[in-house]
Amino acid sequence: MRLDKQELINPLPTSGLSVTAERGVTPVYLRCREGTVSWLYPRGALRLLFRPPLPADEKDFRVCIRVIRRPDPPDLFHSLQFNDTDVAERFPARIFVEGAKRLIPLYAPDDGDPRELRCFRSRRGRAALYVEAEPEEGTKRRVAMFKYEARSLVRRHYDPATAECRPCSESELELAFCTSDLVSKGIIVGSEQREDLDTTQLTLRLTNLIRATAAATDPSEEENQYFRYEIDNTIGTGRRRHPRSLHAHVHVASRCEAGAGSGEFLIMARRALGRYHLVCAPRAHEWKELAKRRNAEGTAHCLLQH
Repeated sequence: MRLDKQELINPLPTSGLSVTAERGVTPVYLRCREGTVSWLYPRGALRLLFRPPLPADEKDFRVCIRVIRRPDPPDLFHSLQFNDTDVAERFPARIFVEGAKRLIPLYAPDDGDPRELRCFRSRRGRAALYVEAEPEEGTKRRVAMFKYEARSLVRRHYDPATAECRPCSESELELAFCTSDLVSKGIIVGSEQREDLDTTQLTLRLTNLIRATAAATDPSEEENQYFRYEIDNTIGTGRRRHPRSLHAHVHVASRCEAGAGSGEFLIMARRALGRYHLVCAPRAHEWKELAKRRNAEGTAHCLLQH
């Protein structure tokens, strides 16, 4: 089970939690497995305590955060020219991991590390971050926003974040098909190293969309809007259909040294920290054979489309 939550922190008492003291520290309890923290007009500091839901026999966990310095692009888009074109802004806070006797730096705008993604582990079942706002400069509206995800240290099934860059087994392929946020046939048309995310960003042209889940955005921004998919292979926003080619960015850990490959693949990806991350990508003809066999056996977790 995956829980989603967004915490809004605002100095105005009518909106979320309240930061009332210029130098005060506000505690925030994060009890979900993943979510987004948005700190509007940051002043003083926050102490974020992570208490994600874990199996009864597990105690420790790993937390990854990704600071947001510019808006994420849509999950799916039509134009190949669409990318992260906005200039990255300075993140208006410093982040520390709360240690036994001291604060350990995790992120600072001027620490010389271009990565927006940082991770740490809990200690004796406890994990806390101290987020200190930078001094205010002028009247510009500032937001300190980051996404977080807490993962169990025990690996119970295939997880792309912990896998050793290997192909999926047949059982992993089946599980990935049934549970991924994005499932589509596609052709890899480009790859790019993303130093800020520590990933290789694959650009895919989708040839047969099977399933995609996406968050809604402002419908007035027609070209940049996110898409919802009510039924298989139907691409559109509301009642409008878009005959143009549909593309997606899917990320792979840099250490896997992924690159563009020829031919058609079945892409299975899950959304993590705001981006699609590859779970499995068998060649389309190999998946077709497996799906036919598993469906005939009647042992699949769900109907395996091909």
